[in-house]
Amino acid sequence: MEFSVEKDVKIEKIERLNLILNAFRDVGRLLVSENDREKLIKGICDILVERRGYYNAWIGLFDGDKNVYLVADSGFDFRFEAMKSHLKKREFVRCIQGTISSDRVFSVHDPIKECTDCVLAQNYSDRGALAVQLAYEGTNYGFMVLSTPRKLAMDAAEKTIIKDLADDIAVGLYRLDLEKERTKAEKDTQRSRIRFKTLIENSLNYISIIQNHSIVYKNPGHRKIHHRMDHAFEPPDFLNVYTGDRGRIKAAYTDLLANRIDRIEVDFRYYPEKNGQEEEGLRWALLSATKIDYLGEESVLTNIMDVTNSMEVQNFLRIQDKMTSLGRVTAGIAHEIRNPLSGIYIYLKAVKKIYNQMGDITKVISIIEKIELASHKIETIIQRVMDFSKPGQPKFVMTDLNHYIDEVTKLTAVTLRKNGIRLVKHLDPDIPECFAEPHLIEQVILNLVTNAAEAMKAFTGDKVIELSTSKSVFKSGDCIVISVTDTGPGIPLSHRSKIFDPFYTTKTNSSGIGLSICHRIILDHGGSLKYHSSKGRGARFTIELPLNNENKNKRGG
Repeated sequence: MEFSVEKDVKIEKIERLNLILNAFRDVGRLLVSENDREKLIKGICDILVERRGYYNAWIGLFDGDKNVYLVADSGFDFRFEAMKSHLKKREFVRCIQGTISSDRVFSVHDPIKECTDCVLAQNYSDRGALAVQLAYEGTNYGFMVLSTPRKLAMDAAEKTIIKDLADDIAVGLYRLDLEKERTKAEKDTQRSRIRFKTLIENSLNYISIIQNHSIVYKNPGHRKIHHRMDHAFEPPDFLNVYTGDRGRIKAAYTDLLANRIDRIEVDFRYYPEKNGQEEEGLRWALLSATKIDYLGEESVLTNIMDVTNSMEVQNFLRIQDKMTSLGRVTAGIAHEIRNPLSGIYIYLKAVKKIYNQMGDITKVISIIEKIELASHKIETIIQRVMDFSKPGQPKFVMTDLNHYIDEVTKLTAVTLRKNGIRLVKHLDPDIPECFAEPHLIEQVILNLVTNAAEAMKAFTGDKVIELSTSKSVFKSGDCIVISVTDTGPGIPLSHRSKIFDPFYTTKTNSSGIGLSICHRIILDHGGSLKYHSSKGRGARFTIELPLNNENKNKRGG
């Protein structure tokens, strides 16, 4: 008899195991095919009940704050609606609390006696209950509660099966999270592509992608304004780049391909017509280029803007500033010319007197020589003014900065003396030559000196402007340092942050472009122009020009 009962129990267990395995198989299929979260958990509950593995089943899913936002059930009557109401209020019954506090399967042998506060207890007559959390990779997605024959509620094998099932469901929910993120990423990428395509194709700049020295993409939008830029930047020969700029553009492009530099930021001139060589029609372009991966190949992305009008305005402002600076020293120049002219007038009267008296001819020769010297001095002064004021294109050469600073002091000496200002020079004779544009450096020094002189006009103390040069060593390399220091009132703290801003000025009848142009000139030399407040009173401007900036200017970046 005992043998027969034991055999029946084994058969019952095998039959139940088959039911559960069939249910698990169908749940597994659903986990890989269903992407709707609500349909997924509802389908799992239905399978577990309909395959007769369990009497009823319900699943709840948590949001990030442990609120139950989604519930599915199968095998219950109307009383389950009351449970849903409790879940929305975060009123969790004993079995759910057990799943929150532990990842082990929570089992109840007799729910009617053990879970008196549960609205579903009456559904568990002569049945047990198993509850388990749905967790994966540290995330608790929710819980699952199943009604099972009471004798199996405490069965270790049953618990193991339930735990495996819960883990599979959690992985399925994790897959849905990944799928949701992937779908969102694809939509974001698609929107980004559309925005990028719209932006690039309608950009008024000339944007291109270069692979193996060939242009594989050009945006059509640039033709609305800059249709003549189609051939402005064509490697490897760059035939439409102005011959005077072609060498540094080639060098910059080569350095970018060889990873010696990260990007190119440079302006250059180009012929607007393909293979054109007419310098009268030259235009200016500003280039930004960097390496990218395009369709799996190393490429160069270029962004070119025609800045001809901007450069013309900038050149006009630079010339205007030169003329303003010259205007400030006009009185001194006139005084310098008046002295030799007065001498010439006196010498000519002496020659006339000697001629009338038929005096010693050797005296006439001496006077003529003096007239020649005076005339030469006038010519030198005029040439100095002309050299400073002529526009011309910047030409970087190895330059003795002391010589050109000395030329500036000659232009300003008389004006400074007439205003009671003493000019002191400390020019280091041992500084090496520097790669620079001498006339632009002259313009910067003249502007700083005349600014200092104007600042001390109403000053009653000792008026001194000190000019000095020296060589210094910084982390970035050796530099030549030029300082212009005055003993005037200095610049108020509230104005210091704006002194290099274009058109900012506190003076009447001033354009406010002088210091901003000076700042740009020094930046173009790869250097820096800084303001320092002196102890007590006065102002000091320092220019730092790198000695190793020749290659930088050749590359333009």
